[in-house]
Amino acid sequence: MTAFAGLCDVRAIDSTGLLTEDLEGVWDLICFNFDFPEMSDLRLIPETKKRWPSAPIVMITMQNSAELALWALRSRVFDLLVKPVTREEIERCMRRVQEALQARRSQKERIPQASIGLLPAELRYRRQQPVPARLQLALAHIAKNYPQHIPESEVALACAMSPSRFCREFRTAFGATFLEYLANYRIEKAKQLLANLTMSVTDVAAAVGFTDPSYFTRVFRKQEGLSPSEYRSAPVADDPLGDAKAYSA
Repeated sequence: MTAFAGLCDVRAIDSTGLLTEDLEGVWDLICFNFDFPEMSDLRLIPETKKRWPSAPIVMITMQNSAELALWALRSRVFDLLVKPVTREEIERCMRRVQEALQARRSQKERIPQASIGLLPAELRYRRQQPVPARLQLALAHIAKNYPQHIPESEVALACAMSPSRFCREFRTAFGATFLEYLANYRIEKAKQLLANLTMSVTDVAAAVGFTDPSYFTRVFRKQEGLSPSEYRSAPVADDPLGDAKAYSA
């Protein structure tokens, strides 16, 4: 992909050749470029993880729903980027990959654990009502700005809705309030960062938008049933990391 040019060596292939071509070797980054992924597309990700368990996977997509974002995080997708993706976002992603690589080299072997989640329910049935376009803007806003303070009124304005209408439509679409969804999104991102043992829990909290570490711990425990430190010490899946050679599908 042209966005990665100059940042790493790239080999682009189509999805049909991903599991059939002779691609043996160590791949350090795998990028899936989906406009609107369907079931057959998403199934390639766990299959790819089985073949190259140490390679981080990045998804680039125009579709950004709550179900897709959570599935990607629980399937240990390294990063989910929402189109249009800027050069700065690509560079930031690559910096995170490099930091993770350095951390991985200093870590002891970790115990593997199955973590591939079910495919998002919204993608199982083609006739299911899609998320309204205006709420897609809200999800894109969260994906790009979750490390920062995001007032609900700001997102409502971005969606051209009044705060009350935005609150009502968001809950109807996702079964959660905007603040509940945002907290859940941040905790899923924090779980990824906790795999980097060089980052303190306080730094992880700040990186995903929690200014108060103790509040971060309370929210994390409420969602996961254990503290960030306890989660970090528990057996987890192999970290999807490697040195910065990539292919895209």
